[in-house]
Amino acid sequence: MCQPNAVHPASMALYRTIVRSINQKLPKQTQGYYWTFTREHFEGHRHESDEEKIEYLVEKGYNNLKFIIKKYTNK
Repeated sequence: MCQPNAVHPASMALYRTIVRSINQKLPKQTQGYYWTFTREHFEGHRHESDEEKIEYLVEKGYNNLKFIIKKYTNK
């Protein structure tokens, strides 16, 4: 469990993965939208402390990332 006001390690790993994927795999014209979308969603759940909820959000984040990458790369 994380300390109060600390960022969960799995959340940080997901955030880094998303940002790298945006920069490397998405078209330039879509990057701004997805950077903003990602930042807003991470900020919205910044103070989440329930371990199950964090795990759910991280899993959902990875699934959404896979969908977006597939949408733009057809892979």
